[in-house]
Amino acid sequence: PYVMEWWDMELLPSKLRKEVVSKEGKALLAKTKKRMDVMNAGTKNKEGGDTTTKETATSSTTTTKEEDETEQEDKAQQDKLITKCFTSASLSHSKTHKLIQHPLPIKPPGFTESTKQPTLHLTKKEMKRQRKRRRAERQRDIQDKQAAGLLPPPEPRLTLSNFMKVLGDEATLNPSQMEQKVMEQINARKLKHERMNEERKLSKEQRSEKRKRKLAEDTSNSFVGLHVALFLVKDMSHTYHRTKVDLNAQQNGITGGVLECSCPKLALVIAEGGPKAIKRYVRLMTVRMKWRGENFHGESDDDDDDIEEEEEVAQVLPGGEGTTSTSTTTTKTQKFNPNNSCELVWAGMGTKRMFHNFSFQSCATSEAARKVLEARGVAHFWDQVLVHASGRAEEFHFKLGGDDDDDGG
Repeated sequence: PYVMEWWDMELLPSKLRKEVVSKEGKALLAKTKKRMDVMNAGTKNKEGGDTTTKETATSSTTTTKEEDETEQEDKAQQDKLITKCFTSASLSHSKTHKLIQHPLPIKPPGFTESTKQPTLHLTKKEMKRQRKRRRAERQRDIQDKQAAGLLPPPEPRLTLSNFMKVLGDEATLNPSQMEQKVMEQINARKLKHERMNEERKLSKEQRSEKRKRKLAEDTSNSFVGLHVALFLVKDMSHTYHRTKVDLNAQQNGITGGVLECSCPKLALVIAEGGPKAIKRYVRLMTVRMKWRGENFHGESDDDDDDIEEEEEVAQVLPGGEGTTSTSTTTTKTQKFNPNNSCELVWAGMGTKRMFHNFSFQSCATSEAARKVLEARGVAHFWDQVLVHASGRAEEFHFKLGGDDDDDGG
């Protein structure tokens, strides 16, 4: 380009733009004229031969001088015009820059800018390796400070097995005094260890808070999800069973409830919660719970969780801690059902919680029980339990189908 590119010409004022166009046209015309003259001179030299060589040589010298002078003048004018154009170029002279729109960037639907950094979960082996590396670096810093004289050197760690080697002649000269010194150092280490353990020990409130934090699960998260479990129990009338079912549901943050029906005689237990909570609850209902009595030999009695919960159940049972004799008498008078059992009907995923808490409710008939669940939007839970129980119709005395005399349909 003579002055600037064609797409930048819009930035110049109209008068300067016309001047640039005229100068550029003249420059192109002079360039083509010069090229034509050179071509014409070459053809004449071929036709004239040697006679006109001297005349052309003298004429060429004069023309080259004139051309050099004109080129220098044009070059100076071109430089002045370039500087003038670049100083006066502005967006205000353009007619199309107002028509150009710059839309704001819009985030796509469903896009959430998460400020929370993803947590990196390490394996136990990697955690041990990092702890070992941190301890080694800390020890290296202490050793460097001791070598520089900033910290005093540590006392030798004496034990009853190595103090003869460490102390040497001192131990042989006065062994009883050295042994007393070793025992003092051992006791000081033990006291320091116990003091550090006491400082790190959590209080009762902190322990309960830690347990709640471990049991708490965010069921609204799509990765965790809401898990549901349905249990069929023959008899839920015993205080031990009711207390333990309710207590574990509260501890694990489980919602749902127990729906007892008189005809047919059965109880439906609904549990909604996180995957870990439902896993613990399923194990409680199917393995740990003593449905046929506390002295039932088919159950495992050596579970630590059972011992803790037995104490809590004893506190919740009538009488509390202060009246243990009354609580024992009430549990003795209330007998366990030897034919009692619990079965897991169904366990799966749910969309949202249908219950706000864990409660007990009793109904006289199957239709009333279904209406109670229908108000919650889970009437199919009762149908599912009846279908599961229909395989044992002789025990429950009802059938599924078109029997008019049957209350369980």
